[in-house]
Amino acid sequence: MFSTVALPPDLVADDVIAVRDQVSARIAAVLRPKSGKRKEGDAPLPRGVELLAALPPHIDRPWRRFDAATTELQGFRSMRASAQADQRHAAASEAERSAANSDSDDRWRAFEQWNAGAAGLSDDGEAPAPSEARWLYAQLFPAPDGLRFITRRPRLQWTAMVQRMKTLEEERAQAVLEGFGGIRHHRQLVAAHARFGDAYGFTTVATAKEGGPTDGRPQWSAARDALRSLIQKIESHADPEIPGSEALAAFLLAPYVEMVDDLARSRRRAPAKKPEAVSAPPFGATGTP
Repeated sequence: MFSTVALPPDLVADDVIAVRDQVSARIAAVLRPKSGKRKEGDAPLPRGVELLAALPPHIDRPWRRFDAATTELQGFRSMRASAQADQRHAAASEAERSAANSDSDDRWRAFEQWNAGAAGLSDDGEAPAPSEARWLYAQLFPAPDGLRFITRRPRLQWTAMVQRMKTLEEERAQAVLEGFGGIRHHRQLVAAHARFGDAYGFTTVATAKEGGPTDGRPQWSAARDALRSLIQKIESHADPEIPGSEALAAFLLAPYVEMVDDLARSRRRAPAKKPEAVSAPPFGATGTP
C-alpha cells in the first residue's frame, strides 16, 4: 500500500525517468489499438489485465502530469549537459588563447634579438648593409617602447602586430630578411601571428555562449511530486469489487516496485561504515585504581 508513500531517499533523476519510460510502455500495452486488435508480436498481458479504450480519468490525469514533469526534468538535464560541454569548450579556448599569446610573445622576442644582432654588424660593403637592418629595427621596435607592445591588452597588441607584419611584407624588409638569414624567424612569426588572430577571434568569428541552467530543483521537485501522486492514484484504483482493477494497478505499479527493490539492494550491498576508533581512557580515569 502506497497511500502514505515516502519516496526512497536515494532516488535520483535517472530512476524517475526510467520509471516514466517503463510505465509509458505498460500504458501503451493496455490501451486498445485503433484497429481493435493487438499485433502478434505484442507482449502478452498478465492474467486479469484487459485492454482498455482509455485509462481511467483518475489515473490518466496524474499520469499526464507526471509525464510532463519528467519530460521537463529530462529537458533541463539535457540543457545543463550542453551548457557544461560549452563551459569545457570555453575553458579549452581560454587555454589556447593563453598558449597562442605566449607563442606570439616568444616569437617576437626571438625576432627582436635576431634583428638587433643584424643591426649591430659593422658595414663590410656587402648587401644588404647593416644600416638596412637598423632601419627595419626602427620600424618594428621604435624607442622608447621597443617590445612593449607584446604586453598590451590582446586588442591593442593585435593592432600593433598587424602594423608590423605589414612592414615585414614590404620588399625592403624582405631583402633584410633574406640577406641576414631571418627567413626562418619570419616564417615562425607568421605562424604565431595567425594562431593569435584565430585564438582571440580577430581572424575568425567567435560567438559568446549564453550561460546554461544550473538550478534544477524546481524540475526535480515537480517530477517527484508528480510521481508520488501517480503512485497514490494507481494504488487507490485497486478495488476487490471492481474486476481487473487490482491486476491493472499491480501491472502499472510494477516498475516503481522494481525500482524501490533495486535501490534497497544497492543500499544493502554498500559497505557499512566502520565505527570510529575510540581511544581507551587513561589508567585510573574511570575511578579504578
